[in-house]
Amino acid sequence: MPLKKRDFSKSATSKGYIEITKGDHIFFRFTDSEGKICDLIHTKISHGSSQDISNDLLAKMYKQMKFDKKSDLEEYIKCTFSEDTYRNLLISKGYDI
Repeated sequence: MPLKKRDFSKSATSKGYIEITKGDHIFFRFTDSEGKICDLIHTKISHGSSQDISNDLLAKMYKQMKFDKKSDLEEYIKCTFSEDTYRNLLISKGYDI
C-alpha cells in the first residue's frame, strides 16, 4: 500500500532530516547530532500530482536512507521506528552521525 508524501515528510523532519525544496523535487538530508548534514544519507520525492509514494519509490528510498528492508522505512514513516533506533542502525553500519 502506497504511503502519503506528507506522512513521510512529517516523520523525516521530526527524526533528523531537513527538507530542501529545489525545482520539482523535495530533498531530505540527514543531520548528525550537531546538526551538520551527512551527505551520504539522503533521499528525495517529487512535487508531482500524486500525494502517494509508490512502492517502487519506497524500494529506492529505503536503500538511500540505509535501512535494511523496505518494511523498516514503512515503520519509520508510521512512527513505530524511532529516531534513536534509526541513529543506532546508522552507527552500526559505520556512519559517523
